[in-house]
Amino acid sequence: MGTVTVTGAIVVIIGWLSLVEYDNFTDSEKRKIIQKIKRSPTYIGLIAMMPVGIIINMIGSFIGSIWTVILGASLIFIQGIIVSLLFWKRKRWKGIFMLIVIIALGIFIYIPLFIY
Repeated sequence: MGTVTVTGAIVVIIGWLSLVEYDNFTDSEKRKIIQKIKRSPTYIGLIAMMPVGIIINMIGSFIGSIWTVILGASLIFIQGIIVSLLFWKRKRWKGIFMLIVIIALGIFIYIPLFIY
Protein backbone atom coordinates (compact mmCIF):
# COMPACT_ATOMS: atom_id res chain seq x y z
CA MET A 1 0.00 0.00 0.00
CA GLY A 2 1.31 3.45 -0.89
CA THR A 3 1.64 6.53 1.21
CA VAL A 4 -1.38 8.47 2.41
CA THR A 5 -1.50 12.05 1.20
CA VAL A 6 -3.32 14.98 2.73
CA THR A 7 -5.44 15.23 -0.40
CA GLY A 8 -6.31 11.55 -0.14
CA ALA A 9 -7.31 11.97 3.49
CA ILE A 10 -9.57 14.90 2.59
CA VAL A 11 -11.20 12.87 -0.21
CA VAL A 12 -11.85 9.96 2.16
CA ILE A 13 -13.33 12.20 4.86
CA ILE A 14 -15.61 14.06 2.44
CA GLY A 15 -16.76 10.85 0.75
CA TRP A 16 -17.27 8.88 3.93
CA LEU A 17 -19.23 11.54 5.80
CA SER A 18 -21.34 12.35 2.73
CA LEU A 19 -22.25 8.71 2.13
CA VAL A 20 -23.05 8.12 5.81
CA GLU A 21 -25.30 11.19 5.84
CA TYR A 22 -26.96 10.19 2.54
CA ASP A 23 -27.68 6.73 3.95
CA ASN A 24 -29.71 8.27 6.78
CA PHE A 25 -32.35 9.56 4.35
CA THR A 26 -35.46 7.63 3.39
CA ASP A 27 -35.86 6.45 -0.21
CA SER A 28 -38.26 9.27 -1.07
CA GLU A 29 -35.86 11.87 0.37
CA LYS A 30 -33.00 10.31 -1.61
CA ARG A 31 -35.01 10.65 -4.84
CA LYS A 32 -35.76 14.30 -4.03
CA ILE A 33 -32.07 14.97 -3.43
CA ILE A 34 -31.08 13.34 -6.73
CA GLN A 35 -33.72 15.34 -8.63
CA LYS A 36 -32.56 18.55 -6.95
CA ILE A 37 -28.96 17.81 -7.96
CA LYS A 38 -29.99 17.04 -11.55
CA ARG A 39 -31.78 20.39 -11.86
CA SER A 40 -29.09 22.55 -10.28
CA PRO A 41 -25.86 23.42 -12.12
CA THR A 42 -24.45 24.65 -8.81
CA TYR A 43 -24.79 21.23 -7.18
CA ILE A 44 -23.42 19.51 -10.29
CA GLY A 45 -20.41 21.84 -10.18
CA LEU A 46 -19.91 21.16 -6.48
CA ILE A 47 -19.94 17.41 -7.06
CA ALA A 48 -17.62 17.75 -10.08
CA MET A 49 -14.96 19.56 -8.04
CA MET A 50 -13.65 16.32 -6.53
CA PRO A 51 -13.04 14.27 -9.71
CA VAL A 52 -11.65 17.32 -11.53
CA GLY A 53 -9.39 18.07 -8.54
CA ILE A 54 -8.19 14.46 -8.43
CA ILE A 55 -7.38 14.46 -12.17
CA ILE A 56 -5.54 17.80 -11.98
CA ASN A 57 -3.66 16.57 -8.90
CA MET A 58 -2.61 13.36 -10.69
CA ILE A 59 -1.47 15.25 -13.79
CA GLY A 60 0.57 17.58 -11.59
CA SER A 61 2.18 14.61 -9.86
CA PHE A 62 3.10 12.98 -13.16
CA ILE A 63 4.64 16.11 -14.68
CA GLY A 64 6.21 17.22 -11.40
CA SER A 65 4.43 20.57 -11.18
CA ILE A 66 3.78 21.61 -7.58
CA TRP A 67 1.40 24.35 -8.75
CA THR A 68 -0.79 21.89 -10.62
CA VAL A 69 -0.85 19.54 -7.61
CA ILE A 70 -1.84 22.42 -5.33
CA LEU A 71 -4.54 23.56 -7.79
CA GLY A 72 -6.11 20.10 -7.80
CA ALA A 73 -5.85 19.81 -4.03
CA SER A 74 -7.38 23.28 -3.66
CA LEU A 75 -10.48 22.24 -5.63
CA ILE A 76 -10.96 19.31 -3.27
CA PHE A 77 -10.25 21.52 -0.24
CA ILE A 78 -12.83 24.11 -1.34
CA GLN A 79 -15.39 21.34 -1.89
CA GLY A 80 -14.70 20.09 1.63
CA ILE A 81 -15.34 23.53 3.09
CA ILE A 82 -18.62 23.91 1.15
CA VAL A 83 -19.84 20.41 2.06
CA SER A 84 -19.05 20.99 5.74
CA LEU A 85 -21.11 24.20 5.63
CA LEU A 86 -23.98 22.25 4.04
CA PHE A 87 -23.71 19.67 6.82
CA TRP A 88 -23.81 22.51 9.33
CA LYS A 89 -27.46 23.13 8.40
CA ARG A 90 -28.52 19.52 8.93
CA LYS A 91 -26.32 18.17 11.70
CA ARG A 92 -24.28 20.85 13.38
CA TRP A 93 -21.76 18.50 15.05
CA LYS A 94 -20.86 16.82 11.74
CA GLY A 95 -20.45 20.20 10.06
CA ILE A 96 -18.19 21.51 12.83
CA PHE A 97 -16.16 18.29 12.93
CA MET A 98 -15.70 18.22 9.18
CA LEU A 99 -14.84 21.93 8.98
CA ILE A 100 -12.15 21.62 11.67
CA VAL A 101 -10.62 18.50 10.13
CA ILE A 102 -10.68 19.90 6.57
CA ILE A 103 -9.08 23.19 7.65
CA ALA A 104 -6.44 21.35 9.71
CA LEU A 105 -5.56 19.10 6.77
CA GLY A 106 -5.82 22.02 4.34
CA ILE A 107 -3.00 23.81 6.14
CA PHE A 108 -0.67 20.99 5.09
CA ILE A 109 -1.64 21.40 1.42
CA TYR A 110 -0.13 24.88 1.31
CA ILE A 111 3.11 24.18 3.22
CA PRO A 112 5.05 23.53 -0.04
CA LEU A 113 4.28 27.11 -1.11
CA PHE A 114 6.37 28.40 1.78
CA ILE A 115 9.22 25.93 1.20
CA TYR A 116 9.90 26.80 -2.46
